[in-house]
Amino acid sequence: MRLSTVLPTQRHENRLVNLPEMLCNCLLAACQHKEFKRLVGWKGMAVCPRAPQGWTFKVRARPGVYGLATERTWRDESGQHARLGLHYFPAPDEPLLDTMSLAASLAAARPDYIETLRRFTAMADGGAPFRLGDLTASLAPGEDGLLLRMDAADRRLSVARDGVATAEGQWVILPGEAEEDFPAHEIAADFLLVLAAAASNSLGEPPCRVGRRTEPGSGLIYGGDGESSPLDDGVTMTSDLLYWGGPEALATLAAPSLAECEAVAGIAQKETLPPPLDHALFWRTHDLRALSLETAYAPIFDSRPGLIVLSGFLGAGKTTFLNQLLEYHAARDELVAIIQNEIGQSGVDGKLLEGDDAIVELDEGCVCCTLAGNLSKGIQQLRARFNPKVIVLESTGLANPFNILNELETLRPLVRLDSITTLVDAANGPALLKNHEIARDQVAAADTLLLNKCDLVDEAGRERLRDTLRGLNPRAVLVETAFGAANPGELYDPDPFEPRLGPPPCMTPRTHHTHDHDGFTSRRFGFTAPLDRKRLTEALDGLPASVFRLKGIVHLADCPQPMVVQYVCGRHELSSLGDAFGEEGFLVAIGKDMDLTVLEGLEEANA
Repeated sequence: MRLSTVLPTQRHENRLVNLPEMLCNCLLAACQHKEFKRLVGWKGMAVCPRAPQGWTFKVRARPGVYGLATERTWRDESGQHARLGLHYFPAPDEPLLDTMSLAASLAAARPDYIETLRRFTAMADGGAPFRLGDLTASLAPGEDGLLLRMDAADRRLSVARDGVATAEGQWVILPGEAEEDFPAHEIAADFLLVLAAAASNSLGEPPCRVGRRTEPGSGLIYGGDGESSPLDDGVTMTSDLLYWGGPEALATLAAPSLAECEAVAGIAQKETLPPPLDHALFWRTHDLRALSLETAYAPIFDSRPGLIVLSGFLGAGKTTFLNQLLEYHAARDELVAIIQNEIGQSGVDGKLLEGDDAIVELDEGCVCCTLAGNLSKGIQQLRARFNPKVIVLESTGLANPFNILNELETLRPLVRLDSITTLVDAANGPALLKNHEIARDQVAAADTLLLNKCDLVDEAGRERLRDTLRGLNPRAVLVETAFGAANPGELYDPDPFEPRLGPPPCMTPRTHHTHDHDGFTSRRFGFTAPLDRKRLTEALDGLPASVFRLKGIVHLADCPQPMVVQYVCGRHELSSLGDAFGEEGFLVAIGKDMDLTVLEGLEEANA
């Protein structure tokens, strides 16, 4: 049994092992393998910031948060032992909450519920309404055997004999009804399976013996006078035991407990155990390489970078969101590579991205049209040079994602398609969706919709736009945001066993899309000398409605820093580039039947 991976490297000879910390170290050591995290659906762990000792955990199996709290540690002739209380805090909208106690429901209704549960060990009642059962860990005297035991009732049951009523006499719980009745053991087992899988991985071997013991349990019935008594209503107490180590330690540490089990088996007879013990991952996670060779687990060990197709009409905020995506992955030491496509001879957005070494620019054409065949070459180039975690295809604001769906299918050997994400400008969305088929198709093709710039629209306007988006695409995840501030970790969960959206709806065959068909054109204006700020602002204010989008980088006479110009539907903004720019200034205008007299005059005056 390989304890070296989860114990301190230097310890005094007689120093006791901190068993609760050792269990958490098993999880941390196993979760260094991204494949393990994806196998068990590991979402993360946090240390409770206040005494007594405790931790909170998130796993795929449940939407809420698990909690472990150290309650007692001791040592005897059979080894070292620690008993921890296992808790489960449901998500505020989780149906399970309706089957839990009034105290649990009241706690979950508090606005600081999520924040409070992270320090549940310091709560006055220790999180008692959310307690599932006991988790006991035992380590043999020679540190050559480990036993995990979980005790929990199949139902946590309490009945209000006299009922519970409000001060006005309205019944909250009728007399004789259950205040709480939820499957404590079933919920606890979901966490035990993850912990046991981590133990097998960290210890380098599967459990030697696994057993289950059941015995009659009881619920609780209480009256309005505060008196309570046990309630015999078919409640069963279940104990699951898992042992790692050799036969000598087994005889000392685990044999008495295992002898009381109705079902006991090692790996060769595991099918004789009741579910979910019979086919649990803890039998296999000591050898991830063997698992990687099985077809059923192929998605777990998929090493291809994820591909995100980033779509959205002109000015929706794609570059702002993309910068936040880069920052999210940079904080995790993960590289995001970008294939960027813009209409016009001069790319702007690539110069606005933070850390732009891993960018392939496909300019002067639409990646959904004439440049579609270059996608595989760009992806191969990025994989060879950077080995990225994620590749983002940022398409032009006039791109139609439906036109590259077939192309995406041919890229499967190179990338894993994680999402087609479309940003929608909340302020201009209604008019865009009404007047432009491309905008409607961008929404229809998405599996993730980001309704951006919500700070510019009132609730009634957002509600109408949500209804429009749902009408165009009822299957996509819809997230409202401002300034592109959406958590990529929530949008793009790499867990292959999470429920995933289906493919985009089939579209009626159409002629191949080009921007000329939509009447959009672009034109570039160059400026050899710095511009006068006032004259530039007047030009932007004077642009006609036919100019839908304008962007560029210019030098100003009154500012040493190059400035980024952004213009969408009458709103414009100037901001510092924040970097050197040794090229001449330029602006790129995009629109329909554009009257560009103002910009032509600005260019001529600068010549």
